[in-house]
Amino acid sequence: MSISDLALTQALATQLSSKVNDVATLQMQIASGQALNQPSDNPAAVTQVLALSSQAAQLSSYQANAQSASSWLGTANNTANSALQVMSSANTLLLQASSQGSQNATSYQALGRQLQGMVSNLLQLANTQYDGRALFGGTSSNPLAYDANGNYLGNADTATVVIGAGAGVGQTVPLSVPGSSLFGAGAANVFSTLTTVANALLTGTPSAAQISSAITALSSNVASAEQASVVLGNATQAASMANASLTTQLSNVQANSANLKSVNIAQATSQLGLDTASYQAALWAASQAIPETLMKFIA
Repeated sequence: MSISDLALTQALATQLSSKVNDVATLQMQIASGQALNQPSDNPAAVTQVLALSSQAAQLSSYQANAQSASSWLGTANNTANSALQVMSSANTLLLQASSQGSQNATSYQALGRQLQGMVSNLLQLANTQYDGRALFGGTSSNPLAYDANGNYLGNADTATVVIGAGAGVGQTVPLSVPGSSLFGAGAANVFSTLTTVANALLTGTPSAAQISSAITALSSNVASAEQASVVLGNATQAASMANASLTTQLSNVQANSANLKSVNIAQATSQLGLDTASYQAALWAASQAIPETLMKFIA
């Protein structure tokens, strides 16, 4: 065989090998339903799929945080609403007590005991836990937000989670509010307000000034609690909106990735037919271009 025949043989062998690989790739794609069974199938598409996979992982992380925040905030909102209802009931009792002409020692003491029960109820609400943590303790590790005397044990910080991309650490949302903003802290908190007036009522002879002072102080407590409730409501809405947006984004990314990875069966089948015919034609052309047999080459 001449040098030119050898070069021709190598060229034809390379061409045939390429067509065999094309046919094998299409057969594998049709069998698996996947267009990307190995990186060499489509390096550019593989790069896109990897980028989409990374994006999907990040979006999934944000979504998990948004859903977790929604759960935390749902509990916080319900607790805040319950606390406001108790404060409203306490205000009603104080207004009753302010009608001194219709009260006596026994009725004052009965109102005082009711207020004591409300203080206990509020303390239980203030120490609500979520996932083993004090919901209203800020970022403190203390399992209680308030002690039995109504002293705040938490801090003024707010625990947050990242629910989206953005400047710095990203878009964040609070998981709750510090108890000091909802129930107050120090001598002006709602526990102190109600305990002080409850003790006065339990004497059976509270002064009008004591009751009036308690009504004013409780009004301030309610106003602060309402502001904290608004913060919780806004955070809940932000987490809900983020979750909905992330669901859409994640769905789009997953769809794009699936489109890149999935094979079009009809198109692949058609291409397989063409490649098979092309391979057979190349094989015939090779047999005509190099008619020598192996034995003739050896001879």
